Amino acid sequence: MRSLTILPLHNGKAPKWLFSRMVKLSGKIGEAIMDEYGVDEFVRRLSDSNWFQALACAIGYDWHSSGTTTVTIGALKEAFKYSKEIAIAGGKGKAGTNTPNDIIEKAADLSISSSAEEFIRISRLAAKVDSTMIYDDIGIYEHAFIFNKNKKWAVVQQAMQYNTSNAIRFQWFSEQVDLKDVANEPHTGISTSAHQTTLDLTYSQNEWARRGMPEAAQAYNEVVKQYPHRHEIMLSKDLTKRGIDAIERASEAKDYKDLLLVKGIGRSTVRALALVASLIFDKELAYRDPVAFAYTLGGKDGIPFRINKRTYDSVIDEMTKIIDRANIENKDKYYALKRLSAYITNSEEAKHDSK
Repeated sequence: MRSLTILPLHNGKAPKWLFSRMVKLSGKIGEAIMDEYGVDEFVRRLSDSNWFQALACAIGYDWHSSGTTTVTIGALKEAFKYSKEIAIAGGKGKAGTNTPNDIIEKAADLSISSSAEEFIRISRLAAKVDSTMIYDDIGIYEHAFIFNKNKKWAVVQQAMQYNTSNAIRFQWFSEQVDLKDVANEPHTGISTSAHQTTLDLTYSQNEWARRGMPEAAQAYNEVVKQYPHRHEIMLSKDLTKRGIDAIERASEAKDYKDLLLVKGIGRSTVRALALVASLIFDKELAYRDPVAFAYTLGGKDGIPFRINKRTYDSVIDEMTKIIDRANIENKDKYYALKRLSAYITNSEEAKHDSK
């Protein structure tokens, strides 16, 4: 699992002049990757923490803020809204809660409507896993589900950690996720500046606890029925009436995936059931820091240099010419892109040397 950047919460949003350009350039970059390497590779790259951060910086957004995620996803969603190869569902705030409807609509656009319900279930599970099974004090405010015509998918979602005001970005890729044990090390990356030891129930060493949570729900439900006013088995983690009602419904779950999707099952309930499971199986829960290391890049705030609108527009124009020239052979197109990259690099170095 990898982490790459500090994501402090920043106010404000991308100016219109920048966002419109981000839409165009992110679209052209995506088209180039899909043309050269295939649509599956583009989905994989969007799930990669390092590559996603580099993309955000390449299209000119902030070098380390929480908006890196939300604005980049917003630009990509706009860029590919009419695509017949790739779809981006969800987004920030209300757009994130509309993810199921987006999935149904976009799956129809890609002619894979039969996969919509499964994608909705995976989307809900990913949100539940990251909001209830890792950090103790987060609230997810960005959820994007990305998928393509080949049914490969990725999840990019972001939460705020309340005690630090830092954002945490979680990323998934379908090729890395075992759908039979969807919470077992599913992340291609977790990005944040907050380093702490936490009860991470996606940790492979806690597989026994995930497997035992339905049994824990059954056990706790029986205790509550017999001793409604005394349930010390929760180790003083008293639950609300809503939580107790949720556990009663969860006691019928076949596995932890069903349990997570029960309405009313939240972070405190999941933690409580993990503690009960530790009593049942007489095992210690494993703690760890889900963030492995930090890495930063530059971008919008004048770091490493201020955005030049003329240069930005020329890059978009050159990318458009290269990609839209249907008569260019793939090999020639590849070398043309390399030449463009070298031209941009040399131009920036020349500007730097002249200062």
